[in-house]
Amino acid sequence: MKQIRMLAQYYVDLMMKLGLVRFSMLLALALVVLAIVVQMAVTMVLHGQVESIDVIRSIFFGLLITPWAVYFLSVVVEQLEESRQRLSRLVQKLEEMRERDLKLNVQLKDNIAQLNQEIADREKAEAELQETFEQLKVEIKEREEAQIQLEQQSSFLRSFLDASPDLVFYRNEDKEFSGCNRAMELLTGKSEKQLVHLKPEDVYSPEAAEKVIETDEKVFRHNVSLTYEQWLDYPDGRKACFEIRKVPYYDRVGKRHGLMGFGRDITERKRYQDALERASRDKTTFISTISHELRTPLNGIVGLSRILLDTDLTAEQEKYLKTIHVSAVTLGNIFNDIIDMDKMERRKVQLDNQPIDFTSFMADLENLSGLQAQQKGLRFVLEPTLPLPHKVITDGTRLRQILWNLISNAVKFTQQGQVTVRARYDEGDMLHFEVEDSGIGIPQDEQDKIFAMYYQVKDSNG
Repeated sequence: MKQIRMLAQYYVDLMMKLGLVRFSMLLALALVVLAIVVQMAVTMVLHGQVESIDVIRSIFFGLLITPWAVYFLSVVVEQLEESRQRLSRLVQKLEEMRERDLKLNVQLKDNIAQLNQEIADREKAEAELQETFEQLKVEIKEREEAQIQLEQQSSFLRSFLDASPDLVFYRNEDKEFSGCNRAMELLTGKSEKQLVHLKPEDVYSPEAAEKVIETDEKVFRHNVSLTYEQWLDYPDGRKACFEIRKVPYYDRVGKRHGLMGFGRDITERKRYQDALERASRDKTTFISTISHELRTPLNGIVGLSRILLDTDLTAEQEKYLKTIHVSAVTLGNIFNDIIDMDKMERRKVQLDNQPIDFTSFMADLENLSGLQAQQKGLRFVLEPTLPLPHKVITDGTRLRQILWNLISNAVKFTQQGQVTVRARYDEGDMLHFEVEDSGIGIPQDEQDKIFAMYYQVKDSNG
């Protein structure tokens, strides 16, 4: 079959190469020759000789069938050519289809890979979406819990603020109330809802509103806290004094949103303070009066006893007179202590530094302290470290008072022995005094307490 196909293809190619006319002439020649050969062969077999008529008959027969053969072959060749062309077109289409299939296969593979990638991406996206959904559920739950906690804290804070007796209020940048607590509602006679968006002049009396607005302006202008006292009126006409503190408040990014105010009722404290001030003034007046009234006769006692001590006296008279003199001086010092204590309480102690004769000062101190020690059977020793200055600029009254108190305490808590006072002058214009006694001393654990007011070390011998 393959050989027939090849032979047919050969004839088709030959006819296409030679053309139809040449191929027909060649075919006619071939048929004539074939007819002659066949006729001669048959005649020789049948008759034993070939005649000219046989040749002519063969040529005629060859020429007779040539057109039909040419036609037949032409039709066959034409059909074969059409078949070949159809086959070529079919092969071309098949080739195109094969190439298209290849492209489609490649494209299909790409599409499959892309689809697989899309499926994988979608699965990943679904997994991420599911994870995000779970996280969102957790976040929603946390937010719900935070919201509940925030509401609880807000409720607690609101209850805390409403339970506070102090005023709490907020005002925005437009000087309008933004909120308040229960105490503020009671003061203004308005609920929080009624108070919101109102300004101070809508709530307070004109005089009170003027001060409120003035202090608000200071807080807003300088961005600082401010504390002041102000009397305010309740709706029932009752007046109360409040210590009010205002502070600016900011958000997390530092933007100011207004001010917060806190007010504490100090009416009772003001009354107590006024009462204390009146009592202090009365006490000062009393002390000044009693000091003046008693100091005059006391100075007479001190002066006359000092004069009498310089006269001729018996030992018993001198003893009694010294007791009178020392007691009068001691009483005078007690008055001085009371007056100074009152001045210290009122922070009005002032030092009067003046030049004094230090030699006379030390002589007076020795005479007076010696008399006090002698009454108790003690020795008084003054040990100055020379040289000492003759003139000293100091408050002689305060210095004498301090030394007298120290010496008096030393005599009081010494049962036997002596009391020694030392004085020395150091560089830098400093005078140092030391008071030493042979008494019981002060325990170590009591030394930090002895300078407290009215404190005294407990002692069975004191």
